[in-house]
Amino acid sequence: MEKLIEDALKNEKAERINEGIEYIRFSKKVGHVSRGTVIVGKRVVWGFPKIARIFTLEKGLERNIGKDTVYIEEKIDGFNIRIARIDKRLYAFSRGGFVDHFATEKAEELKLEKFFFAHPDKILCGEMIGNTPYTKPTSKYDVKFLVFDIDNGDGSYLPIEEKYRLLDKYKIEGVPRLGKSDTVDIHSIKRMAFLSNKDRKEGIVIKNKDRTKVVKYVNPNSDIEDIENGVNKIFDMPSGFFDQRILRSGIYLKDFEMDQKKYETGLGKAFYSGLIKGLKQIEKEGHVYDYFEITIKNPKTWKSIVKHMGKDVRIEITDEKDTGNGKKICFKKIYKKTTKLLRAYMNGKAQED
Repeated sequence: MEKLIEDALKNEKAERINEGIEYIRFSKKVGHVSRGTVIVGKRVVWGFPKIARIFTLEKGLERNIGKDTVYIEEKIDGFNIRIARIDKRLYAFSRGGFVDHFATEKAEELKLEKFFFAHPDKILCGEMIGNTPYTKPTSKYDVKFLVFDIDNGDGSYLPIEEKYRLLDKYKIEGVPRLGKSDTVDIHSIKRMAFLSNKDRKEGIVIKNKDRTKVVKYVNPNSDIEDIENGVNKIFDMPSGFFDQRILRSGIYLKDFEMDQKKYETGLGKAFYSGLIKGLKQIEKEGHVYDYFEITIKNPKTWKSIVKHMGKDVRIEITDEKDTGNGKKICFKKIYKKTTKLLRAYMNGKAQED
């Protein structure tokens, strides 16, 4: 492992970082070490693997899971973090392998001490949602951390029933459990997927009982909502963002024999309402943005958030005030590339096709 780390650092596939805690972050996959893996001293927090997405339910399960008992859980639209106990402190790491100081601060409020005292080597993997720097604000609660897997500390994961037992024992909130079925009973699984879409959830995640096979399946309502929320910043979105969602929602409509006209109308509305939202933002305020609200206690947390936002985004604070639970910061995340291009087009810029 030491030779692998040395080579990764030399070849710029890993980097040393000191942000209140010194660690090595793998920015790329090296051998058996996945991107996002973090090494703190002798402790390894393994990167969370990508979960395969299936486009059609029956054939996707047949090919990727086979004949097995599976557990169906709700897919949550949040940001992926891993919480680990290191030197008697809790740290939250982002999917990319950075210490996420916002999630770390919130982790201290989640009452996870008993779990980590009994299981110091295990790592809680989940989605953080609510009033975070990456998710839509809500007045219902501040933040929630919903666990979907428990890493044994070596990159393997607890079987599903054992995970449920520990979450229940320590009163840790997990992602909603939708049910259990045999893959041969495809009608039962299809019903869970259908109800998930009807309830306007993002989708489902399907895992075999020992958690060695996992796939995700996303709903068309979620795909259309993603398009509406993403098209205002069209030039800042990753390649394939829109066509992937159109493709998989179309396959879902065919497989489930959904009302095609209803979704055609919804898809068209999503594209135009989202795009016009961006155009109106340019017209009224001069830039394209999304709005966020967070509450933090440590001023360094805010500095870290701004630092890790990336070069293509500019942060503008719109309001901040002290509350009984910390400082509430309201801010815009301004998308530079889309702002520049849309502003130019609205000011008469011509483009040769």
